[in-house]
Amino acid sequence: MRKTFWEKGRIVLSILLNLFIVRWEPVAIWMTWEAVDSQTFTFYTENSNVFAFFVCLLVAVCQVGCLFTGRRLPRWVKALKFIATCCLTMTFLTVVFVLGPYYSDQGGVVFLLTENSMLYHHLLNPLCAFVSFVLLEREPRLSARCIPLALVPTVLYGTLALWANYKRLITGPYPFLMVYNQTLRQTVLWCVVILAMNLFYAWLVWRLGGNQCKKGKVGLLFRS
Repeated sequence: MRKTFWEKGRIVLSILLNLFIVRWEPVAIWMTWEAVDSQTFTFYTENSNVFAFFVCLLVAVCQVGCLFTGRRLPRWVKALKFIATCCLTMTFLTVVFVLGPYYSDQGGVVFLLTENSMLYHHLLNPLCAFVSFVLLEREPRLSARCIPLALVPTVLYGTLALWANYKRLITGPYPFLMVYNQTLRQTVLWCVVILAMNLFYAWLVWRLGGNQCKKGKVGLLFRS
């Protein structure tokens, strides 16, 4: 299908924003590694950004193909970008509303969004992913069944991190994961709150991306 000038321009902008993340992530992950060494991948932030790196590279390659073939982004690729965007949105908003206030005596939100690798991992990568998904990658539409999929990375990370904290293999790295510094009730409450936040953010990203439930009809997730 022949694309209009605006549609081609939107694809080019999508490619650029995805490539920004691809370019910045190796720099940011190396900065984190230099700072905390082997603890790098104990952080949700680093894991979600590495995941986004591979997804954004895939999206950029597919978008180049879309320019030449006139086809839409494959639905399964769009679903992966949705999940990655939700992870980075979760990272950004958790910094703003949870970690920033918690570490207010150490610089708070401003420090966590602007210093070292956090500039990329907490601010620039999430913004590029969000803007590209919501404004530039609106086709094809995704089914509402994609929304719960956005919780999968958080559940996997949380389960492993809580188990590692319980076994005293790691400490934290986030205060709400330190099971020996809080009651079981507090740990459960944190899990419920974080998953609820994640689900709400996923719905918000899905909805802002132009997706909506059709009465009496739900699209297939992997149909192209």
